[in-house]
Amino acid sequence: MNGPEFAIIPQVVKKRTLKQKIIVGISVTLGLAVVLSAAYAALIYYVLLDFVTMPYIVFSYRSDLENKDEITVTIDRVSYNSDYPEKFFIPRKLSGYPVTAIADSAFAGLDRLKEVTFPNTITSIGEYAFSNCVKLEKFNIPRDLTQIGMDAFFNTAYLNNHGTGAVSIGPILYTYNGLLPEDTAIVKSEDSPAIEEHENYFNLGPYVQIGAGIFANQPGIVHVEIPDHLVTISDKLFYENENLEEVHLGEQTKHIGASAFSGNKKLTRMEWSDEIETVGEYAFKDTNFTGEVTVGQNLYFIGEGAFQNSKEMTKITIPRGIKEIKDYVFDGCENLSEIVFDEREFSVDSQISVIGKSAFRGTAISTFRVPFSVRTLQESMFENASNLESVYVYDNTEETGRFETVFDELQDKEVQNKVLHGLTKITVNVFNNATQFKELVLVNKDGENESPLNRVTLPSTLRQLGESNTNSNIFSNTSIKTLDLRGEIRFIAPGLAKNATLLEEVIFDENSSITAIYKEAFMGATSLLSFTFPESVRSVSGSAFEGASSLKTVVLPTGTSFNTLDTKVFKDATSLETIVIPSNVRAIKAQAFENCTSLRTITIPSSVTTMGRYVFNGCSSEIVITVNRKNNNTRNWDANWLGANLSEAENVVYVDES
Repeated sequence: MNGPEFAIIPQVVKKRTLKQKIIVGISVTLGLAVVLSAAYAALIYYVLLDFVTMPYIVFSYRSDLENKDEITVTIDRVSYNSDYPEKFFIPRKLSGYPVTAIADSAFAGLDRLKEVTFPNTITSIGEYAFSNCVKLEKFNIPRDLTQIGMDAFFNTAYLNNHGTGAVSIGPILYTYNGLLPEDTAIVKSEDSPAIEEHENYFNLGPYVQIGAGIFANQPGIVHVEIPDHLVTISDKLFYENENLEEVHLGEQTKHIGASAFSGNKKLTRMEWSDEIETVGEYAFKDTNFTGEVTVGQNLYFIGEGAFQNSKEMTKITIPRGIKEIKDYVFDGCENLSEIVFDEREFSVDSQISVIGKSAFRGTAISTFRVPFSVRTLQESMFENASNLESVYVYDNTEETGRFETVFDELQDKEVQNKVLHGLTKITVNVFNNATQFKELVLVNKDGENESPLNRVTLPSTLRQLGESNTNSNIFSNTSIKTLDLRGEIRFIAPGLAKNATLLEEVIFDENSSITAIYKEAFMGATSLLSFTFPESVRSVSGSAFEGASSLKTVVLPTGTSFNTLDTKVFKDATSLETIVIPSNVRAIKAQAFENCTSLRTITIPSSVTTMGRYVFNGCSSEIVITVNRKNNNTRNWDANWLGANLSEAENVVYVDES
């Protein structure tokens, strides 16, 4: 019999997406057919009865391609508990289309499998495709094979029977068993000068593909050259090579895989290819590139954490093709003092629209210009950037007229969407512990300042500053002096300016929309002199001004919705002299004015029916507290509301209201 015989019965199932249609087939041992019909469907399952091999084979292919000659089949899975043969012939075609790929883990764990025959149509074998096929010792090399995933043949007899050294599968260097000797140079040809400069060498020249991670954890490697014909450097190829010092990329190298050079702490120099298009996630994490890193203009993608903790790099230019700075890209690059965008940041044509969380955390940059299209400053973006002083933001107040083409799944077609501009959100910890940070400056399209220096001014487009349900610490431990909160924000986030010890002034709109000041918002703001609450504020949470030791005067809101002074709200505000408690306040919670040693007089309105423990504990023995009483409003007050060092006889005057 020349090939598999099969009966095909379509089985229609629920549509998965409107954009892509996929057909999946199942090879089974018995003739079972169930037919379900529907008006339209994207996923069609085929029951395939194969009289040659009789395994359960799940395969798939795309059915949305107009050119049927482009349709190819992927073997997705063979069930380990099926009656699969020990010698497995993979069919050249299924459903009339060529089989070109073996998916990740497709044959994994088939512990009876001894031999596999691939058709020449196979071009790629996925990660772990035959892993733990412990008896697999023989297979042919497909003529067109160009890619083998990491650990595709892990724990097979084929690999386990190999001794120390390189293991190749056709033109692909699949793995290397054992450790390379000390002072080994990985070279691109037998003509490399590095052969004479080092005691040992390994030539990559003959191979069209190098398997993922095959030279990982090789302390003997000190020098690497990538052959000019090699387009892709696979994932973790030179991962954690503790003695690797120098890398030369090939002339045609375009893609650097995830963690390809991660952990190479002695890697200080790299000869970059002008053709580089993508750098994978964590590709150069924990390397030590010295000075400026220059990448080619063709680069359009930098993965998450690509240069994380590259502590010796000082400058990098981001090419114009980059549209997104991923999370952690330059996190921990403690000497990186200059980041140049190869575009006009405040131009309508600016490409960068996303800068990820912790992207510049712990860097040495002193100024930063937020690109035009960025709408959010993500979590910890500049946290611990101890040299950062100034950030400039374009305050967009006009329509730009710019559109972009996107695919609309609901309409099942490409549409033109208006590109939105203007910073709308600053998330948690953005400037936390950026100890020199002092100003957020608004600029116009020409880069000219539109707001005062030495002040944090919010752009008119901003709608949210931090989160209401978690410690935001946006300006914590910074050098800001004036915080201008005029605009459209609705709350002051927890820990917003906690320990901002130079903060002197907070400015609000007369018609502010702020309704809540959350816990520890200005805790430890030791230079804050006065604070006038917007009338819109309905609540102030615990420790909001705790430790604001220079705070002399406070003006509370008089609106009917403001009715509680929360726990420790003014604790340790040792300079507080004047505060009037509005007649709508019903509760003053524990330790609200503890250690307010400059407070000499205060009046408690008769509206207060709840008084917590030690509200005035540690206050001056000279304080006079006037308590207005009405309708027995004090009956539920805590017995120790005054505090340990005060007494009703010496410090309290009761006034009964009619």
